[in-house]
Amino acid sequence: MRKEFIKNVLDVEVNGFACKVRYIVRAMYNVIDDDGFATIEQKVIEDVTLSDAEIEEEGGVSKVLEDLKECYAPLCCN
Repeated sequence: MRKEFIKNVLDVEVNGFACKVRYIVRAMYNVIDDDGFATIEQKVIEDVTLSDAEIEEEGGVSKVLEDLKECYAPLCCN
């Protein structure tokens, strides 16, 4: 069995009632068994929840996303 990296994926969950945003970065892999069949496996590599105030302290939403892209490139934002 071998594992091949595909890409990093960013999921964003917004909780408007609590004014919090959760950023989850997952690494996506093809796991290929000895017969050549592949399945996709995902592993969480970053899971952080920020309040609106914390996001503003970091420089805003675009700055937070830019920092995540910089840390986890290649990053596909869905």
